[in-house]
Amino acid sequence: MMSLRILSRSVPRTSLRLATNYSTRTSTFTPALHAAVRQQHPRIIAPRCFSTSLCRRDDSAQELAAKLNQEIQLETEENATPAESNSNIDAFTSQNPHWEIVDNEGEQEVLLKRKYEDEDITVSFSIEDFNTPFPENEDPDEALMDEEDELGDAQSGGANTKGAINQGRTSGGNIKVAPEDSVAPGDREGLRDPEDEQDGQPAFPANVNVLVQRKGKGALRIHLIADNGVWTIQNVTHLPDSRTTNAKTVSELLNDQSETLYTGPPFQQLDEEVQGLLETYLDVRGINTGLALFVPEYIDVKEQKEYLGWLKRVREFVE
Repeated sequence: MMSLRILSRSVPRTSLRLATNYSTRTSTFTPALHAAVRQQHPRIIAPRCFSTSLCRRDDSAQELAAKLNQEIQLETEENATPAESNSNIDAFTSQNPHWEIVDNEGEQEVLLKRKYEDEDITVSFSIEDFNTPFPENEDPDEALMDEEDELGDAQSGGANTKGAINQGRTSGGNIKVAPEDSVAPGDREGLRDPEDEQDGQPAFPANVNVLVQRKGKGALRIHLIADNGVWTIQNVTHLPDSRTTNAKTVSELLNDQSETLYTGPPFQQLDEEVQGLLETYLDVRGINTGLALFVPEYIDVKEQKEYLGWLKRVREFVE
């Protein structure tokens, strides 16, 4: 969905541009009308002490405004039918009324807020992730796949595992891999997850920051990535009470990147039991699979609204 939308925005609409160029030229006076005006009103010759750059600027502004108006009409027509993302968002909000959505028009950041016992919980994400996806030649799970390969290499005798096909060892002890083995397991017909083939599902990871505040105890700031309904914790940082009380807004706490503050070790380096308990800690507070699916959906819908609003604001400015 994301790639198709970006592609459609960048494709020139040649026919519409030709129509615009024609319409802007039809408004000029005909030579006959010019002659009649000259006969009735003699031309007064005055010193030319002005520049013609203003007219050229107006012409370019008119052309730009017309083009922006065409883009607005096309975007409005293409999004006349509500997308699947809209219905998914409505379903999530109706099933999770404890989340309050703070979404200001014209801003990239979105906040979700809720109370849990004596805690104030804020979830923050940005539509900026829609326009900065992972490059096509990079896989967000590539690091995990590399780790699995290393574990597979350590197995004695090259024991068979799920997804291992046409493998053996050469006389030198190296693994012999058939051409089809270069295909990722998730892309093989027999191992493909049907859920991965759902149409209309935003296919990009979203950076999410969670802030859990307790009076007199400071706050925990957790950086996560939501990807295909799965949370990946990056790090957990404790913010002392002195820092939380001095902050003017929640956004300041979420975006505080002080170099003097210890942000904790990489999450993957923690004890596995600690990792599991932290994941459970977040899950009971609503940072669950449903929210991991909701965030990219909301980014997808909001980005489209903001793009349309941006087109309108720029058009109003230049026309």
